[in-house]
Amino acid sequence: MPRFDVMLFGSACCDLVFSGLPGLPGMGEEAWATGLDLTAGGIVNAAVAMARLDLKVGLAAEAGTDEWSARVLEVLRTERVMLDHVRQYPHPYPQLTVVLNQPGDRTFISYADRRHAESFLGSLPRIAAEADASYFHVTALPEYAGVVAEARKRGKTVSLDAVWDEAWLKSAELRALIRQADIFMPNLKEAQTITGEEEPEAALSRLAEWTPTAVVKLGERGAIAAADGLTIRRSLAAAKPVDSTGAGDCFAAGFLYGRLAGQGLAECLDLGNRCGRRSVGRIGGYAGAPTLQQLLEERDRESRTHGA
Repeated sequence: MPRFDVMLFGSACCDLVFSGLPGLPGMGEEAWATGLDLTAGGIVNAAVAMARLDLKVGLAAEAGTDEWSARVLEVLRTERVMLDHVRQYPHPYPQLTVVLNQPGDRTFISYADRRHAESFLGSLPRIAAEADASYFHVTALPEYAGVVAEARKRGKTVSLDAVWDEAWLKSAELRALIRQADIFMPNLKEAQTITGEEEPEAALSRLAEWTPTAVVKLGERGAIAAADGLTIRRSLAAAKPVDSTGAGDCFAAGFLYGRLAGQGLAECLDLGNRCGRRSVGRIGGYAGAPTLQQLLEERDRESRTHGA
């Protein structure tokens, strides 16, 4: 049996989250938030959300001795994410994102110490070769192309999640990376930018030409997916959002849990939607992520309600 159900590759950071902002202030102006939280973020959101579903989760990431790194490591240990491949340096190595939640959307301001980035990224293909995992969940960025190639060479299942970088999303290099993945899960804006298609179904159809399982996350409208010649749209009653940071990561956790459990595409979408819906009710990317018991109880409760 593999040591890890899922091995994740991405950037681990702290999130300083401001919520309840009326909007962004102009130059020289000030705006007051109604909520504030300090939590771990980046790839940590998906890692914790998967661990809460009783998956065995490994993570390849960097950390230092600074207070931001200490918070990230504390969260990972508390949530039972295995740290075999987390590289901790004997000095500060801060990685921080400020999240500004406004009505209808959010804005990010980020900083990352990069002095060891070249060495760390160069080690990732070796980690991918050595990691005993069923699935590899990878941030779809050029620095992780070697990880994807190594995983594919070893017959592993690879899922990709996108991040916002407009030039990269429009690049031929990203399309080549998507073609190496088994599952690709962008949100709607990312899918539109990648494909040049405005309609969700048209964007999904284009993505399905490149990867066996294409998923487009639609936020409060659920998600659509295409695989094996089928196209499925699934949605749930929307929750009132407090902080949508990490909702896509929590969706990915639910979707991959379903895949690992042998569920069909519709059930995987439902599980992803439930995880994403729960996540937006609390500040922080993983704070609202459900445990496996909570997820299955909610599923069964809704099934009984609809069946009545």
